[in-house]
Amino acid sequence: MYIILIGELAKKTNISKRTLHYYEQIELLQPTHITDNGYRYYDETAILRLQRILLLKSIGYTLEQIKELLQKQNNMGENENWVASLQEQIELIEQKKEELTRKQYYLRSTIQTVRFNGMTDLEQLLRIISHLENRPLQEGIIPPDFSDELHLTSQEIDIFNQLPVLGSNDPRMEQLLTIFERVGSMMPSSPHTSEAQIIAGQLYELGLELFAGDETLLNKYWALIQPGDHAAPVVMGMDNEFMSYVDEMISFFLKQREDDVHE
Repeated sequence: MYIILIGELAKKTNISKRTLHYYEQIELLQPTHITDNGYRYYDETAILRLQRILLLKSIGYTLEQIKELLQKQNNMGENENWVASLQEQIELIEQKKEELTRKQYYLRSTIQTVRFNGMTDLEQLLRIISHLENRPLQEGIIPPDFSDELHLTSQEIDIFNQLPVLGSNDPRMEQLLTIFERVGSMMPSSPHTSEAQIIAGQLYELGLELFAGDETLLNKYWALIQPGDHAAPVVMGMDNEFMSYVDEMISFFLKQREDDVHE
């Protein structure tokens, strides 16, 4: 029979003797034989059990879970219990992945909200996050849900579904945030200044790109996200004051462009 001392086992498995003593203390792995002077020996069965412990620990099992699984295997069919338990662990990991991805989404949403509108909209963001808790993630985001009452065509819905979403990693979201940050910093001044008109041109061109060149659909979407009087913004940070300023910027930009064409 193959049997080795605790020190040799610790060296072979790259764990400490203290760990092996702890496993013995919690009755997870018992030595095969302990001599009168305290030397601990392990046979092939004990070594195999240790290998299983280390495998399960490496794939995320707690020591309590490992102890429970190994105890079940002693009482029931070994392979059946291993497969069932490993499947449970896969499901647990999937749940944790979902939770972490959702937290990443919420964190990005918060960062982008703070960039866009400072700390003033955090209470609204908390309400939105609470509302989104029961909605499933799709590719790391929670996509918008367009009501049937909007009477959108399937083509319009397809374009709307491809728009960048707050909290996403979409580089177009970064472009929009950068432009909106500049708009916000300029709002105390006239929307007709040359600097404001440069920004208006950038925003208009990006808007056309996002809506596949369909200016009518762009205007339709802009009308849909207009908040009512004294109502909360439909899109985070885009209140009446902000959207009125953008409206004036873009209207002046388009008028100037039309005048240039007729000259």
